[in-house]
Amino acid sequence: MAVEIKVTKTAVSRIDANRCVNCGTCSYYCPVGAISERQKAICHLCPDCTEMNAITPDKVIEMQSNACTLSCPLGLSPQGFIGLLKAGRDEEAFQHLWNKNPLPAVCGYICHHPCEQDCKRGTLVDRPMEIRAIQRFLSEKFIDYVPAPYPVIYDERIAIIGAGPAGITAAHMLSKKGYRVTVFEQGSEAGGMLLRCLPDFRLDKDIVRKEISRLEKAGIRFILNAKLDETSLDQLRKDYDRIIVATGNPVSKTLPLPNNRAENVWTAVNVMERVNSGKSVHLYGHVVVIGGGSVAVDTARTAVRLGAEKVTMICLESGKAVPAHQWELEEASAEGIDLIEGISPTRILGTSSDMRGVEYIKIKNLDPKTFHFDKVEGSDTELAADFVIFAIGQKPEIKWPRDGDLIFAGDIAGDQCSVIDAMASGLSAAISADNELRGHKYRDYEVERTVEAGELEYKIYPAMRQKLDFEPPYTLDAETRKKSFETVEKTFAPDKAELETWRCMQCGYHYIDPEVCIGCGVCMKVCPKGDVISMVAYPQNGREEQ
Repeated sequence: MAVEIKVTKTAVSRIDANRCVNCGTCSYYCPVGAISERQKAICHLCPDCTEMNAITPDKVIEMQSNACTLSCPLGLSPQGFIGLLKAGRDEEAFQHLWNKNPLPAVCGYICHHPCEQDCKRGTLVDRPMEIRAIQRFLSEKFIDYVPAPYPVIYDERIAIIGAGPAGITAAHMLSKKGYRVTVFEQGSEAGGMLLRCLPDFRLDKDIVRKEISRLEKAGIRFILNAKLDETSLDQLRKDYDRIIVATGNPVSKTLPLPNNRAENVWTAVNVMERVNSGKSVHLYGHVVVIGGGSVAVDTARTAVRLGAEKVTMICLESGKAVPAHQWELEEASAEGIDLIEGISPTRILGTSSDMRGVEYIKIKNLDPKTFHFDKVEGSDTELAADFVIFAIGQKPEIKWPRDGDLIFAGDIAGDQCSVIDAMASGLSAAISADNELRGHKYRDYEVERTVEAGELEYKIYPAMRQKLDFEPPYTLDAETRKKSFETVEKTFAPDKAELETWRCMQCGYHYIDPEVCIGCGVCMKVCPKGDVISMVAYPQNGREEQ
């Protein structure tokens, strides 16, 4: 028989929308789900309001359903850590990052920042917030931060195979939940492709090692040089309650072209592993990189630094379908790298020891899912080359059984296209493991995250705001950076980072539904800013009596 309990409340919590930084901490801890995110309307109906094109009233309304807070695959609120940093709450801002991202500094270097694409300032005023650069500044400031040890709440033990971004994220989230986690890595150090395949000019490897050391100090156990395969599973199943496989796709794919095993035909993974391990690699003449994704761009730019006089990328895709991000292609172009789009290599010219080039043909009607296409007859062309490097994707090294109790994460779970996407896959794997062991659904991800339209009293008028357009982070010029592996983009200086926080339009805030709030005050205690939430009297003749 169900028992109905009636609670008479005398006070409820209220959020000051003008002070809220929209970090979402209160919403996460609210025991009754009374708190939701809202987005302010931004009026830009007048064409002279800013230099950007005016928008229609319908567009004003439509934009209230979009937010940078919805764009991060890990569920981070950029406005949250930017607002906390602006308020002088630097450590709280970093903790906001750390709670959901075990590698915040790494992402500050290499994340493709989808949040910036949805930054409304970039659409309505001038250019997007430098969200990734602010995250990098904040994470490097606290790179030696020692977090509290992970809690040990449950008896169950979890094994994770692979210490790349996906495996590390799964380990972090499960450790925060209270599980004992062991990560097995076949290499001599944790980090996976972050250490093996990314070039130094994009990512400082010492930063990777420091962030992994922090995780280890917090309680994650790493076992290195662990050569596990499908035959090891029986023992792992005896020793652990759940197993997550996050081994990635470490083997480069190639094409079955004539002469594809010639002496100067390499793969992207092979080249990057050799460079990152400190082995001598010298290129000369013309290098052709087959592929159009981020790995191909990194490899092409590496070839420039290894001595190639000319580097050309060739790929099937054309225009906006080229997999690499536009900013990556622009950086490569500035370094003198050419891109030939919409073609397919047909054979490698020369002999095993005497490379002459690549023959290719123009294509049309490319199917982006199957990669089937039609050839343009008579368009055969020869491209001189001294080296050819395949960068057309990777595949698993081991064929893991898919019909058992394993949970997969990262590239091996479904060709994740970026580090942040692989980390999001690790988060999903952690949620799955927790759900299975606890027999429940993780509330924060049970429903797709959405935002609601905010009250009109908080409408933003760009014309009334101070015009702020500070310099983005300093980057080495193309001619300088081609001569070394020095990191291309530099970290914000403290004063520049602080100035950049003032560009945030503070589009979002959180709202407490007084009808649902039970007045427990938890939100007040967990608010990292501290001056946002207050308790107000709840009228006893309010709507609950109607």
